[in-house]
Amino acid sequence: MTLEQIKEILSDGATGYFATTNGEQLEVRGWQYQFAQENKFYFMTTNTKDVYKQMKTNSNVAFSCVSNEYNVRISGKATFVTDAAEKEEAFAKVSAQVQKMYENASNPIVEIFYIGSGEVKVSKGFDPIEVVKF
Repeated sequence: MTLEQIKEILSDGATGYFATTNGEQLEVRGWQYQFAQENKFYFMTTNTKDVYKQMKTNSNVAFSCVSNEYNVRISGKATFVTDAAEKEEAFAKVSAQVQKMYENASNPIVEIFYIGSGEVKVSKGFDPIEVVKF
């Protein structure tokens, strides 16, 4: 399976679970994947949440969901978008529901990040797991 095929499987706005570490143990919470572009899988949060602080301390993260009958697990390092133009471009692609909550990319609490290097594990039913590094 290729990364492009995985992007087709992974629906924009898919809901799943996002994992970080608080330094002692893993923390998992419900989360919404936003979109993929090139070799980057984008997400969003705010800098007022513990999850943001955890990612700044330890950038190793994971996201897992079921999308189009496939189990998809993405793991790697979180990288925050700091360039204003790139942040605006990414914000324009996040779900309408999220855009409505935060209004615009220049909102001082908005943090857009991506997993840009890591691996995706994909399986369907009882088929063997396929691993794609990116």
